Amino acid sequence: MSTNSLSSQNEKPFLTTSFPSSLPTPFEPLSPASSGPSASSSRLRNLYLLLFRCDRILNRLTAVLSTPAGTDALLATTCYTLQLLHANLNALLATQLQSLASKVLRNSRDALLPGETLIASLPAPRAAAFLARLSAGSKALSDVVADYRIFTRLWGLLGVYQWGKSAVFEPPDDAVLARLGLAQVAVGVAFQALENLAYLGQHGVLARAPRLQLRDWVWSSRFWAAHVLLEFGRLARVRVLWDRETVDGDDKEAKVKRKEAVDAWWRELLINVFYAPMTLHWSVEDGLFSDGWIGFFGAMAGAVALRDIWKKTA
Repeated sequence: MSTNSLSSQNEKPFLTTSFPSSLPTPFEPLSPASSGPSASSSRLRNLYLLLFRCDRILNRLTAVLSTPAGTDALLATTCYTLQLLHANLNALLATQLQSLASKVLRNSRDALLPGETLIASLPAPRAAAFLARLSAGSKALSDVVADYRIFTRLWGLLGVYQWGKSAVFEPPDDAVLARLGLAQVAVGVAFQALENLAYLGQHGVLARAPRLQLRDWVWSSRFWAAHVLLEFGRLARVRVLWDRETVDGDDKEAKVKRKEAVDAWWRELLINVFYAPMTLHWSVEDGLFSDGWIGFFGAMAGAVALRDIWKKTA
């Protein structure tokens, strides 16, 4: 369940960096008195431009990490990208080892008598060993990031509580949206409570048998799937209400607000489209998709959310 759907985050002012006026800017024209840039001044200009770009990226990254929503979007993108990398590296490693085994078999086929079996122990090629280490490292880091993200959701029920108060005391004017909001709060409580039980049981904080932990994980995912389904219903209802409204073509402010709302609508739709197969995958004990597909779906959902947050730091 996305952080954006459970609670809203306050925007913080983003950091800005000023440079001494004595330094040349990358767009500053050469002085008419100079006959042309020397090699050293050109290198200095390129170095400054590189430092300027790096500083700008770091400032924007700091702004992204200054909010819980930005941190979660960045970590989600990183986590699932690493999972996708791990799956692809494993596939490439398997292909290389299969090719090596086929080569050894071809070379030794003539030396084998009928009915004999070749058992060989060969050192792993340097490239295969590197791929194996890279695959194991990406999987380990992905697991650490995933565990951290679940840990930070342990107090997610507080956000659901605030969301529930808003749904009860400040409901939308449309009755359908109001009922959908209450339903999402209910499944949100169930999702978060079951995930907390599963996580704390997995880490030995609570005494829960492995079978109960598996049941908690599966049912928390089913409630997450219910949330995504309700979110599709909410988005559809919002679209219906828009079709009933008219925006004055001369009201520039209203047009800007409608464009922002439409952009947010498409963003939420894309995120939930990518979430949907993930929720179904974890809603059954044996799963439905490979690690590679789950990595792809998760990386795309995280990237859609991260792209919007990154744009706001410009």
